[in-house]
Amino acid sequence: MKKILIAGFILIEALAVSVHSQDNTLFQKSLKEAFAGKFLIGCADDLTSNNDAYQASIKAQYDIVTPENCMKPQPIHPSEDTYNFKTSDAMVDWCQKNGLKVWGHTLGWHSQTPNWFFQAVNPKTVETPQTPQGQPGRRPGAGFDPKAPRLSMDEMWARSIKGEMASSKVALERLEKHIKTVVGRYKGRIIGWDVFNESIVDGGDGLTEGLRTFSWYKVVGPSVLTKAFKWAHQADPKAKLYYNDYNIEQGAVQNKGKHASSMLLLKRLIKEGAPITGVGIQGHWHLDTNLADVEKAIENYASLGLKVSITELDVTATGDNSGAFGVNQGDRKIPAENYVKQAEVYKKLFDIFMRHSDVIERVTFWGLSDTRSWRRGQDALLFDGQLNPKPAYKAVIEASKAK
Repeated sequence: MKKILIAGFILIEALAVSVHSQDNTLFQKSLKEAFAGKFLIGCADDLTSNNDAYQASIKAQYDIVTPENCMKPQPIHPSEDTYNFKTSDAMVDWCQKNGLKVWGHTLGWHSQTPNWFFQAVNPKTVETPQTPQGQPGRRPGAGFDPKAPRLSMDEMWARSIKGEMASSKVALERLEKHIKTVVGRYKGRIIGWDVFNESIVDGGDGLTEGLRTFSWYKVVGPSVLTKAFKWAHQADPKAKLYYNDYNIEQGAVQNKGKHASSMLLLKRLIKEGAPITGVGIQGHWHLDTNLADVEKAIENYASLGLKVSITELDVTATGDNSGAFGVNQGDRKIPAENYVKQAEVYKKLFDIFMRHSDVIERVTFWGLSDTRSWRRGQDALLFDGQLNPKPAYKAVIEASKAK
């Protein structure tokens, strides 16, 4: 009887393995294996969860990890004399232990930067008002009332500064120390950095650089970007250094709008001797993204002698390009045909990336699954909430077969 039971268990286990392998034929080649020799495949996560399934997925699918939040100025340098490296150290250690590269994000930004950088006397950490990209902030105390009067980002930022504003000299000294401390700590362990993030306003006019008019751009001015690149290079001469932004592909075919503004900015940085090595197109896209603009933007940036990376890739299955903060999977019903269209868009995007694999260094997905993503509820990634591959996954693998 005992032998029969053992034999039965062996048979059941064999059947389970067989079924499992049939259900996961797509995993016979991982993302990083599919694109090996072309460009690195990455994901974004702070690695604060000990979830075995997610950790296994990261190790199996990706070459490189970008910290989603823990290296931004607010969490890593909350006050002038306080650095918090606990999460970022643990992340870098885990990646190195498991053979993964790390990309640093981000050294300079108008958002998630504590106000002590900009306050003149006895600066204290003040929470920077946070709003979704491109959306104006609400007046303090208005909560989430959609009818509440709104303030511009410039007004919100100005109100958040306590007391007199710091001089340009003082603000630059603080930024230099911040960059050299953070980059220096991870010298030789992080392969590159987003030095500055999202400097250009939405819908840049294409006639000027279109820099934002608050934060670093008000206190210091346009020169802050060149200085930041030079300080990062001094701290780690071998690190790759990128400018990173969203929607900078828009208008590329006609050389107008935010893309044209980004070209003006990049040309100035190069002229001023900034040691910039590449530009990050974030890639927060949707079902109707202009793919011609994407390809032309890659070509235009390459013409400047820069490498290109797709740094925060996701494609919403809901058909729109707005963030859906706090929306849980299942709270909205997405038509089945949207997932088919999503797969088609991902396939066409990776066809473009393959055509320009001599220029593209990384393609990083911004999250790990549809429920571990800043776009929860829009099902924007290759894996569902249970880490099962979606049609988009198969489409991306297919694109890797291009000659």
